[in-house]
Amino acid sequence: MLKILHLSDTHGQHRKLLNLPPADILVHSGDFTMQGTIKETIDFLEWLTDLPYPHKIFIAGNHDAVIGDT
Repeated sequence: MLKILHLSDTHGQHRKLLNLPPADILVHSGDFTMQGTIKETIDFLEWLTDLPYPHKIFIAGNHDAVIGDT
């Protein structure tokens, strides 16, 4: 059986998500940042990369449009 873990609207609080359940695919469907800064985006991508899921999909939300050099 294929297991999918779906997350969304974490708004920069992703590192507070502890003990996530096992799954074959992790999907984050938007709003992983609050302000859309480069720093927030890099932090989220580093966190996502380190998760043990074999397949990961993320979709940018309206809060995730990277703006400026921040």
